[in-house]
Amino acid sequence: MKRNIFYRPMIPNVTDILFAGQVTSNGDVPVESLAIDPQAQHLGCFAGGMVALASKIFRNHNDLSIAKKLVEGCLWAYEAMPLGIMPEIIHTVACEDHDYCPWNEQTWLDAVNASYEDWMPVQERIRSERLVAGLTKIDDRRYILR
Repeated sequence: MKRNIFYRPMIPNVTDILFAGQVTSNGDVPVESLAIDPQAQHLGCFAGGMVALASKIFRNHNDLSIAKKLVEGCLWAYEAMPLGIMPEIIHTVACEDHDYCPWNEQTWLDAVNASYEDWMPVQERIRSERLVAGLTKIDDRRYILR
């Protein structure tokens, strides 16, 4: 999970957080070749607590810092939204390096453009989709009281 599912999103202020992303495999792809889809779901916010409990049960103190970063990822998603409510599903830009991931606005803007099939000027897209810096797409805006 640490290698293939948890990812660090590129967000402003170089905040060191993690999200649980999506990985799809047909079973034939070697684990080393799996690619993450940087899609974070509200339902994945349980992962921080799950990892924290496992770190205590198995006395693996290093995993407690991973759990904290997963919780902080969901907190960031709540705090970044104008109304303070995390959407059900969001997309971000996954960092290639878990330790160093500076904010790059052009990378973010390019990822926003790539997230949609129909073309629109990127600043107009950001306004029309009400994207905050760091989010490339809000796939599901609902909040269903999880």
